[in-house]
Amino acid sequence: MSVNSFYADRALLKRPILGHVTTDTPVAIRLRYVGTGTVTSITTTTATNIVMITSDGGTDTYAFATYTTVGSLVDAINKDGIFEAIVLDSLRSYATASQFVTGAITASTHIEGYSIWDVLVDTSAAYYFAFCADPANRGFFQLAKSKSHRVNLREIKYYIDMGTAAADSVQLWERNGTVETQVNGWLSVNATATTINLASANVDMYSALEGNQLIALVKDAGALADATTNYLDVSASIE
Repeated sequence: MSVNSFYADRALLKRPILGHVTTDTPVAIRLRYVGTGTVTSITTTTATNIVMITSDGGTDTYAFATYTTVGSLVDAINKDGIFEAIVLDSLRSYATASQFVTGAITASTHIEGYSIWDVLVDTSAAYYFAFCADPANRGFFQLAKSKSHRVNLREIKYYIDMGTAAADSVQLWERNGTVETQVNGWLSVNATATTINLASANVDMYSALEGNQLIALVKDAGALADATTNYLDVSASIE
């Protein structure tokens, strides 16, 4: 197959991503159990820790005073080998304390068929909304295959009741493994439906490098209401 044929076929197989998060629903960390027994519970206390109890691993407590960033927490969980963890709708550099929704986490089923536990962002405590457009389908089984695919981002739309609108408070980040780079930033708008269109006269979207994730993020410096009207929508595609 020629290079031109490869890219033409991939463009024909392009699949849309329609991301939508509301108050307290962004997934900061996604977990998959890889142990040999059963999961008893996973519980988060927003200012303190996350505790995982399993039949084979016993009780694993990850204190936020020790694992101070989202990235260091995920790395520690993966090192222990009872759960596999990935960062999604957050940044690895963000602090763990006052970041996650407090309470027991209920397992759900990923589109690929396995159980997952989602550590959600407490948006009023963490002061941001985010959505990760991921070539691995926000899962685990497609991670190896995702290196030959790319994410294209077309549009960011949001309505968020924030404390103070400010420059560079709407951001686009690109993540390559553990390396996160800000691509662009825009002025935020408070409590107003706002659309950022990434199309132009020459291109119809922003494309990440092969295998990289794109994270759309809207943040505030110190206040963000738990409004039922809050949302962040992301229009993207995987090819």
